Amino acid sequence: MKKALGLAVVILLSSCASLRSVSLTPIPKKRKNMVSAQASKWIIFGFNFDNDYADLVTARLMEKCNGKRIQGILTKDENFNYFIGLVMKRQITAKGYCV
Repeated sequence: MKKALGLAVVILLSSCASLRSVSLTPIPKKRKNMVSAQASKWIIFGFNFDNDYADLVTARLMEKCNGKRIQGILTKDENFNYFIGLVMKRQITAKGYCV
């Protein structure tokens, strides 16, 4: 009984991370000023009604670059599952260079 309970606790408390996609734009020759931004959203029981958090990444990245152009942008879309997929965190990270 204790082994079964212990196994159930381990399974429930386990988590998994996966990288859903990565993209990269051409990297500029002059790359002194790197900026980065991220946004995430918690999703319970798989119910996700909007992806508005993804728009925050662009706004935050542009804000850090003070109106300059951004090149060499690396974006990552990550997925973190907790409690056998009952709770999920989607995270988007972007890094680029102000030109």
